[in-house]
Amino acid sequence: MSDVVLNIHQVSARTGHSADRIRHLRVDGHELYSLMWKNGPSHNSPLLLEERLVEEWVASQRARTIRPEAARYRTVASS
Repeated sequence: MSDVVLNIHQVSARTGHSADRIRHLRVDGHELYSLMWKNGPSHNSPLLLEERLVEEWVASQRARTIRPEAARYRTVASS
Protein backbone atom coordinates (compact mmCIF):
# COMPACT_ATOMS: atom_id res chain seq x y z
CA MET A 1 0.00 0.00 0.00
CA SER A 2 1.48 3.33 -1.01
CA ASP A 3 1.02 6.35 1.21
CA VAL A 4 0.14 9.82 -0.01
CA VAL A 5 3.12 12.15 0.28
CA LEU A 6 2.56 15.77 1.29
CA ASN A 7 4.75 18.79 0.58
CA ILE A 8 5.54 21.36 3.27
CA HIS A 9 2.58 23.57 2.35
CA GLN A 10 0.14 20.67 2.64
CA VAL A 11 1.68 19.71 6.00
CA SER A 12 1.32 23.34 7.07
CA ALA A 13 -2.38 23.36 6.17
CA ARG A 14 -3.00 20.25 8.29
CA THR A 15 -0.94 21.21 11.34
CA GLY A 16 -1.44 24.97 11.51
CA HIS A 17 2.29 25.72 11.58
CA SER A 18 3.66 27.94 8.83
CA ALA A 19 6.14 26.48 6.36
CA ASP A 20 8.87 28.65 7.88
CA ARG A 21 8.04 27.44 11.41
CA ILE A 22 8.09 23.82 10.19
CA ARG A 23 11.59 24.33 8.76
CA HIS A 24 12.83 25.77 12.07
CA LEU A 25 11.20 23.04 14.15
CA ARG A 26 12.60 20.36 11.81
CA VAL A 27 16.15 21.59 12.47
CA ASP A 28 15.41 21.61 16.22
CA GLY A 29 14.41 17.91 16.08
CA HIS A 30 10.61 18.18 16.28
CA GLU A 31 9.00 14.76 16.70
CA LEU A 32 7.02 15.03 13.44
CA TYR A 33 8.92 17.47 11.28
CA SER A 34 12.27 15.75 11.81
CA LEU A 35 10.79 12.84 9.81
CA MET A 36 10.53 15.01 6.67
CA TRP A 37 12.95 14.34 3.86
CA LYS A 38 14.17 16.31 0.85
CA ASN A 39 13.14 15.12 -2.59
CA GLY A 40 16.50 15.57 -4.26
CA PRO A 41 20.09 16.62 -3.57
CA SER A 42 19.64 20.38 -3.93
CA HIS A 43 19.41 22.69 -0.91
CA ASN A 44 16.05 23.92 -2.20
CA SER A 45 14.56 20.48 -2.90
CA PRO A 46 11.04 20.21 -1.51
CA LEU A 47 10.47 18.74 1.95
CA LEU A 48 8.03 15.82 1.98
CA LEU A 49 6.23 13.74 4.59
CA GLU A 50 3.69 10.91 4.52
CA GLU A 51 0.10 12.01 5.11
CA ARG A 52 -0.47 9.10 7.52
CA LEU A 53 2.24 10.40 9.86
CA VAL A 54 0.75 13.89 9.85
CA GLU A 55 -2.75 12.57 10.55
CA GLU A 56 -1.49 10.40 13.42
CA TRP A 57 0.41 13.33 14.94
CA VAL A 58 -2.57 15.69 14.68
CA ALA A 59 -4.84 13.06 16.26
CA SER A 60 -2.38 12.52 19.12
CA GLN A 61 -2.13 16.28 19.74
CA ARG A 62 -5.90 16.57 19.75
CA ALA A 63 -6.30 13.65 22.16
CA ARG A 64 -3.58 15.00 24.45
CA THR A 65 -4.98 18.52 24.68
CA ILE A 66 -8.77 18.12 24.58
CA ARG A 67 -10.54 18.90 27.85
CA PRO A 68 -12.44 15.98 29.43
CA GLU A 69 -15.78 17.83 29.29
CA ALA A 70 -15.26 18.54 25.60
CA ALA A 71 -14.52 14.85 24.99
CA ARG A 72 -17.82 13.92 26.71
CA TYR A 73 -19.69 16.46 24.55
CA ARG A 74 -18.16 15.05 21.36
CA THR A 75 -19.19 11.52 22.38
CA VAL A 76 -22.78 12.56 23.18
CA ALA A 77 -23.08 14.78 20.08
CA SER A 78 -21.93 12.01 17.75
CA SER A 79 -24.38 9.44 19.21
